[in-house]
Amino acid sequence: MNSSALCSFVVALCLVMVSYSPMAANASGEQGLAEKICMENLDDKEGCTLLLKQADPKIVNAMTFDDLAQATLEWAVTKGTEAQAFLKQLAQMDNNPAITQCANFDYDGVVASFKSALEELQEDPQTASYDAKVAGDGPACCDRGLASANISNPAIAALNRQIVILSTMAFTAVCKLGDQ
Repeated sequence: MNSSALCSFVVALCLVMVSYSPMAANASGEQGLAEKICMENLDDKEGCTLLLKQADPKIVNAMTFDDLAQATLEWAVTKGTEAQAFLKQLAQMDNNPAITQCANFDYDGVVASFKSALEELQEDPQTASYDAKVAGDGPACCDRGLASANISNPAIAALNRQIVILSTMAFTAVCKLGDQ
């Protein structure tokens, strides 16, 4: 097994293991705001629920959309940065142009959009919601680039799905500011 395949296998295994960790319990036993967003606004409800199992407790326990938007964007910046670091490492080992495109161009946009949304959240929620939504374009471009190069990598696909979910969650939370 080459190092690229081994690295992908290890990351995929870690993602599966983390997905089965216990979710932080909501003190009231009711569905939290993050869970409601998963159930009401996302096509990938199961993926969103699994992602919440590894989320910062501030996300799962958020009582206001302000808190949820802030915590989700903070986590999205972290997850996007970690995903980009993984992709850059994989691109160095694999030296494939499609993976390099994902790591350097597509995920530059992801990280920059999440950071921008976080910075704008208090002053300009409308622009913050736009930037949160645009962050989901990077994984979509990455998926298309990999498909056109006939690359099937479950670890990259899982990362891309997570970033799209975080993008949609953050967008929805920011759009709901003031709905409380």
